[in-house]
Amino acid sequence: MSVVAEGEPRCDPEIEHTAWFVISEALTNAVRHSGAAHVEVAVGHDATALTVRVTDDGIGGATPRPGSGLVNIEDRVLAAGGTLRLSSPPSGGTVVEVTLPCA
Repeated sequence: MSVVAEGEPRCDPEIEHTAWFVISEALTNAVRHSGAAHVEVAVGHDATALTVRVTDDGIGGATPRPGSGLVNIEDRVLAAGGTLRLSSPPSGGTVVEVTLPCA
């Protein structure tokens, strides 16, 4: 696993907590379901947004289902005014990318 973090100023604690939740849930999903050999967490920040990206090299095919971790991530992100992008083609790994407002 590797972690990359960029950006200096802090966001509102509620936004930071949402980012922590996204990372935690995405890592849990990768460990439980993906069969990944490598997972990368990248966090970036600028004056207006906090971006979180969790990428794994697993089997792909992740889809949001009621009660699943991906739905929980989406609900939390939308409640914070953010956006979620999920890419998980079969046999292609999974990317969970979230942008949260910081201004």
